[in-house]
Amino acid sequence: MAHMLLNPFDQRQVMRREDFEIFHYNNPACCSCPPHQHEFFELFFLLNDRIDDIVEGMRYSLSPGNVVLVAPGQMHRPDVAGPARSIDRFVLWISTEYVRSITDALPQLHYALWGDMTGRNLIQPDDETAAVFRQLLFALHREDARPDADSAALCRSIIAQLLIYCSRSIASRTDIAPHKAEQRYREIMRVYEHIVANLPDRDLTVSALAERFFMDKNTLTRQFKRQVGMTPGECIRRHRLEAVRRQIRRGAPMQQACAECGFSDYSAFYRAFRQAYGISPRDYAAQAAGGAHGIDERQEATHS
Repeated sequence: MAHMLLNPFDQRQVMRREDFEIFHYNNPACCSCPPHQHEFFELFFLLNDRIDDIVEGMRYSLSPGNVVLVAPGQMHRPDVAGPARSIDRFVLWISTEYVRSITDALPQLHYALWGDMTGRNLIQPDDETAAVFRQLLFALHREDARPDADSAALCRSIIAQLLIYCSRSIASRTDIAPHKAEQRYREIMRVYEHIVANLPDRDLTVSALAERFFMDKNTLTRQFKRQVGMTPGECIRRHRLEAVRRQIRRGAPMQQACAECGFSDYSAFYRAFRQAYGISPRDYAAQAAGGAHGIDERQEATHS
């Protein structure tokens, strides 16, 4: 199966598509690839042999099952010692817009991919995780070749899984001293986790968070938005709205759902819900009760 779907080697370094492109190569062409950089993310997965990959002047030694994740703008090239030989590998290109559409709702993944990746490009998963990478890449390669109406959604799910496994591997590394930015990220993530765990608390405000975590209110707001992609106030409101939606789908009374999710003013909740989802809470409840949510999934993704 490993060689059923091979691509002829393509020397271009520019994407033709707006989402992603995946290549399964098994040839020696990468031996002579010159240093280059992209405006997109590149994931390189080695299936056999051993090679080096040089990213921003740092040399990484790869074994089968290793991954190199290159961020946009990073100069890199593979370096194969010894005689020219066939190298079995996957190369996955993902546009920045496509990555951002996945990471915006995933703070840990957002930070891992959009933060400073200097010195953190090499991912050396354990055998079990390497097998997962391999299975996902083969599945993505097959799905991308299918003329199926559902393939795009499945491909997106697979790419999200690949990026999350990359993020977890990056976060678990202990051989690199934490950057100041990483320390601040961890502080902000403690705030984020506190928000998610305390949504019913009506005293959950930006001022209260700043006091609890010994931060200036403006600094908290600025750093939180940089790391999570939204302000603390927006994060509280968004998670509360999602909590109310879950309650509504389970058939909870509207006023009870609002109270249990931290909303003290129904009119403010009504405006926020309608602005976020394009439908009134009562209409949503009626549609949910009838088994049809009536909200376009793409519209939901935009607001979640």
